[in-house]
Amino acid sequence: MRKYFEVFRFNLKSEMNFKIDYFFSLLSFAVHIFVFNALWDFILQDKAILGYTKAELIWYIIVGEFVAYSVGKKNYLKVSEMIKSGDIANLLTKPISIMKYIIAQEGTCIINIVVNFIFGIVMGVVMAGSISIQPLQILLFIVSLGLGLLIDIFLQVFIGLLAFLTEENQSFYLVISKAILLLIFTPLEFFPQTVQNILKFLPTTYIVYPPGKILVDFNLQNSLLLILAQIISLIGVFACAYALNRKGVRNINVNGG
Repeated sequence: MRKYFEVFRFNLKSEMNFKIDYFFSLLSFAVHIFVFNALWDFILQDKAILGYTKAELIWYIIVGEFVAYSVGKKNYLKVSEMIKSGDIANLLTKPISIMKYIIAQEGTCIINIVVNFIFGIVMGVVMAGSISIQPLQILLFIVSLGLGLLIDIFLQVFIGLLAFLTEENQSFYLVISKAILLLIFTPLEFFPQTVQNILKFLPTTYIVYPPGKILVDFNLQNSLLLILAQIISLIGVFACAYALNRKGVRNINVNGG
């Protein structure tokens, strides 16, 4: 495991060299919250919609933005470029697991997670005020948030690994990112029933909706069902990424790169 830790540490140092990226990322994060705070303030005018108050909607959006900005598209680009440039063929000559190497690289998003988490809490308190939460609710929220981040990370890995099958995989990222975007700013309940039924079968739904829902509209039974759905989604996405990695590596070994 030491060699993967060294990969993680090296990439972490590299990430820390781009501090200006964090500033503009937080600025974009803040702009979205300001815009939607004004939007919901105008629409609701101190009323609730489908059981959500304005403060709860703002906290929901903050959770969604936190997940989106903590992972971002750089993760899929790293994996994609590693395959397109041929670096992955060089890695296969070394005694390492490609999948573990990729995961060690992806682990550098921990900086984004910490920075955005603190910033998100500050934005939430300033824009929406504090909300009442229970100890069990906090625990389930943290579990759900962690699962959501993992699903997003492995989904990004999967998109990057699609470079094994197609030279240009940006179109896949655009489609999947738009599916995630649907639920970053709008809870599932706001969609027509037919659309809800479709979204419930997509792993992208379980990236931002469950932690946001648990934080602002807590129900123990529903929360446990959402976390179960997240676990199933995570297993499914990881299995797809792992299978694609195995297929790609096998092709490289057979064809010689």
